[in-house]
Amino acid sequence: MKRRWLALVLAAGKGTRMQSDLAKVLHRIGGQTLLGHVLDTAARLQIEKTVVVVGHQAEDVKTAHADYPVAYALQQPQLGTGHAVMMAAGELRRAASELGDGPIGLLVLYGDVPLLRATTLRELIERHELDAAGVTVLTARVPEPKGYGRILRDAAGGFRRIVEDRDLAPEERSIDEINSGIYTYELAPLLEALTELRADNAQAEYYLTDTLEILARRGHRVGIYCLNDAAEIAGINTVAQLEEAEGVLAARHRSGDPDGCDVCHLLRSRDDLVLERHGRLALTLAPHPWNSGELWIVPDRHYSAYESLTAAEAEQMLALAARAERWLETAFAPQGFNSGYVSGRPGHHLTYQVIPRWAGDANFMPLVAGVNLLPESLQGTRARLWEHRPR
Repeated sequence: MKRRWLALVLAAGKGTRMQSDLAKVLHRIGGQTLLGHVLDTAARLQIEKTVVVVGHQAEDVKTAHADYPVAYALQQPQLGTGHAVMMAAGELRRAASELGDGPIGLLVLYGDVPLLRATTLRELIERHELDAAGVTVLTARVPEPKGYGRILRDAAGGFRRIVEDRDLAPEERSIDEINSGIYTYELAPLLEALTELRADNAQAEYYLTDTLEILARRGHRVGIYCLNDAAEIAGINTVAQLEEAEGVLAARHRSGDPDGCDVCHLLRSRDDLVLERHGRLALTLAPHPWNSGELWIVPDRHYSAYESLTAAEAEQMLALAARAERWLETAFAPQGFNSGYVSGRPGHHLTYQVIPRWAGDANFMPLVAGVNLLPESLQGTRARLWEHRPR
């Protein structure tokens, strides 16, 4: 049975270091509140219902986001991230009951982390489902991890535990993989794990990170998904960080590819490169080909892994690859092809590549010639293919 997803956004904090009377999530970058950016990103996912935890200036936060179809839970006082989820448990149970039977996942986000891309969160959800995990943590590797909780892995590369910076042993301080605090959960096990949280720490707070060890102890798999671009998980705590985030957002928009996925950008904005659409798959020109005539077969929504395709989609993708090879044989008469999947790479769209080969080209093996065979523009390639289009 297909899993359905809820989202929970933690947005109750005051933001003392912002040196402002305004609640932190009401500060703006790119003309939008920090929380608004997060809600806009969640709206681009297949999320059935979003719950926002508010606290400081709760009514102001609700008023500023009145156009969003979300539910709210109040956290007052604020006693940690685990406590925030406890305060939202009633709304989450209500939303789950409205969805009826079947597995329900929960995506946990933060109202002060506005740079996360929808494609990254789709990949996190995808990995969670493929791993059949009880919880999956989003991580990143950074050159200066001081101050962040670290991910400790076991000998096989799996999750062992999260250790806060102040608690690291000397030999653990070189670990550069950090906890983003962003998770996907199976909802029912999470709600049970919340009952075991304790505030027996120096801050007298309930930490959501503790649920990972609780779930592991109860026999649930704890997955890890490490993203490529650590800037995506940057939280906003100071005016300087707000200005940095504004710059990152502006640079993304200048690039014309705010999603950070070349295939998503191609399908959305480059109709000149899309040759055919077949159901949920598209046959396209490669935007930066190795050789003239390189074609891609791609799903029309962001998948990273081949295993996410349905059996029918996988069969259709191979059929389109065969069609692409026949088409290229007629139009270009290559001497062979390099064909295959690009699958499972974080930040990359699942792609089946069909690349024409000729004796003497230097793209994939050491040969005498040292040039790629690119005698024509993409427009020229499209025109030639269209002239030889199979009927």
